Amino acid sequence: MMEKMKIMVVDDNTVNLATVEQDLKDKYEVIPMISGRRAVKYLYRDKVDLILLDVQMPIMDGIETLREIRTQPNGITVPVIFLTSKNDKTTVVEGSKLGIMDFIIKPFEAENLISRIERVFKRLGRLPMEEDELRARVLDICKDLEEEKTKSAAIKMDEVLGYQINPEISGRIRNARTKLDVGMPDSALSMMERVVRLLEKNIGAGGKGSAIPISLGEINARLLYILDDLTNFKLKESAGKVSDLQRYDLPDYVNESLTEIKIRLDDYDDEEAERMVKELLEKLKNANSLGLKREKKSEDSNYHFSRLT
Repeated sequence: MMEKMKIMVVDDNTVNLATVEQDLKDKYEVIPMISGRRAVKYLYRDKVDLILLDVQMPIMDGIETLREIRTQPNGITVPVIFLTSKNDKTTVVEGSKLGIMDFIIKPFEAENLISRIERVFKRLGRLPMEEDELRARVLDICKDLEEEKTKSAAIKMDEVLGYQINPEISGRIRNARTKLDVGMPDSALSMMERVVRLLEKNIGAGGKGSAIPISLGEINARLLYILDDLTNFKLKESAGKVSDLQRYDLPDYVNESLTEIKIRLDDYDDEEAERMVKELLEKLKNANSLGLKREKKSEDSNYHFSRLT
């Protein structure tokens, strides 16, 4: 049995500590710490895989605690996620200087917390990236290459290669990255398009037999709810609704768009996510319109056929 990864949770509130421990205990070994000082002391002798660090603590706050953690051999490179009750830009900037991987605004849902932790572990190569998400990122790289944004494409390739992904996929992406370095962007694009086809083949082999069927009208209604959340700055709620919608048997273009929207939401780019939801709604509108025209044409054909027989 694989050993659970260790997550240290640092918070001066015992209720918060107990809640987070309950949320994470099935997947991770949780190390609760009631103060920054105790967290630093623990790291003198032991390692952890990730730290969830409350910012607003008395005596020694999150920033001070993280500064101390970074002086310890076991804390120099450990990934840290800030837990904060206010969206304070100064705090985030200071945390970024000390190498935080993410920050989460309190209160938060257990699903969101687990998702954000998994995202950090994926970025570090500790957990594999799902093929749907990988496909969306590769398509984004292809778009950059088509638009001759080679620097942006190279940065995104390097980021993807930092994840734990299939060796056949990573090998091809490295090949494309090399072609880009030697001034062969067309060849790099051709290789990345090949990666897309390989991923689509793998995803198709997995099948959608277990997915729940859903109508275009229901998809449209759910997207309107997501759009309403984004309009009202409810980023967490909209992300949850996107994840819920992805459980259904969706057309490929819808699933692809939702994956990209979720990436934007995870990056706190709700403005871009809102634009993409509106764009997807427009595509659905056109798809519905086309479907109705085809249905009407079919009915007309049947009608004329019945009159002739």
